[in-house]
Parts: sequence; C-alpha cells; structure tokens
Amino acid sequence: MTEKAIEIKNLDYSYPDGTEALCNINLDVFEGEFIGIIGPNGAGKSTLLLHLNGIFRGNGNSHIRIFDLDINDKNLAHIRSKVGLVFQDPDNQLFMPTVFDDVAFGPINMSLPKDGVEASVNDALEEVDMVSSIRRPSHHLSFGEKKRVSIATVLSMKPQILALDEPSSNLDPKHRRNLINFLQTLKLTTIIVTHDLDLVVQTCSRVALIDKGKIVAAGNTLDILRNKSLLETHDLEMPNSFF
Repeated sequence: MTEKAIEIKNLDYSYPDGTEALCNINLDVFEGEFIGIIGPNGAGKSTLLLHLNGIFRGNGNSHIRIFDLDINDKNLAHIRSKVGLVFQDPDNQLFMPTVFDDVAFGPINMSLPKDGVEASVNDALEEVDMVSSIRRPSHHLSFGEKKRVSIATVLSMKPQILALDEPSSNLDPKHRRNLINFLQTLKLTTIIVTHDLDLVVQTCSRVALIDKGKIVAAGNTLDILRNKSLLETHDLEMPNSFF
C-alpha cells in the first residue's frame, strides 16, 4: 500500500484578527501523488499550503503529519528538509546577490560540500531553463524568470514533497509549457495551488476544491473539472482545453 506523504486531520486556522481561514480540513496525500488545490480567491488555498512546513500552525485539535513526523517544534527542521515550498511571490524567496547564491543557499545550509552545492545548483537551474542566468542578480530578472529561479531554490535541496503556489502565473507560453513538461517528469509528491485549471488537467490525478476555508469537493481531476455547475457555484470555469 502506498505510504501517506501528508495526513491532515481536523485542520482549523484563524488569522490573528479572528478571521476564520480554514475549517475542518481533512486530506490525505499519498507518496508520489500529484494533487491540485483549486478554489476562488480568498478560499484558503495558500493558507493551507503554508501549514505543510509549519509556517502556520492549526488551532486546537488540528493534526498534520508529514510521512511519519508530526509537525511540531521538535520535528520542524526535518520536516522543512522534506517539504519544498515555492511561494506565489518569488520576491519572498529570493534575497541573495545572485541567482547562484539564491539556489545555493539551501544546499549550503544542508552542509553539502562545495562540489555538491555546485552540482545541485546546476541541476536545479537546468530543470527550469535558467542556467544561463546563474551569475545574474536575482532582482534584475523578470517576474517569470524569478518564478523559475524560486522553483530551483527548492529543487536544489532535493525535497520529497514539492508544494507550489500559483507556479504558472506570469510565465510566457514557452516557459509555462516547459513547467508542465517538467512537472510531468517529476517523481515527487506534488501539491499545486493554482487558478490554472488547464495545468491541473495536465499534471494532477486528483483535485480538492476549497471555498470559504472548507473542502467542498475532492476526487478525480476530470470528474471535478468537468462538473460545470460545481465549478460555477464556486466562481470557477471549466478548463479551456475542454472546449
């Protein structure tokens, strides 16, 4: 039986001002699975993603396990080595002088030897078609280029779970296609939060639809995304590829 990579039970979360963001989220993600998290703006999708490596912590009886580890202070460093989180805004991920320095930051902090760091950086940048920019200042890149480098900063650490928040936003058609091709070759457990439902069709076997902080539907990708009335009820539209 395939091992659970992520187990979420009874996850509730409220922001400091008391606004309820997530309510009774229950979700299992299995090793090697690709799952899309979809829903309208403000549904709680990104908030859910930020729980997977302990940036946010659920309220009360909320429970999250990553493989065999509960998310708690004792396990946090180990969990963050397993879960690679790519933020929606790459400027939250890129802070070093050059692309090389940004992508090398994780491997260096994992105490890899110099040649191991360089190999990890080159491999990760090759995956996202950014090797030619390895010495450029990250802040000189376009938004789409920054998105690709931010993915590389995570890949360089060889995570077991990849969590992506709107990975295709602001990518031109060529690099969106390259991203999809890359995702289709991945063997990692992958969670994708996105409004790009065509990307979900091409990469995810299962979908969870979230609205107002609750999972309102979950199941096979095609079953969910062909349900026009369900999508429209939650301010979504069927993928263009279905027409």
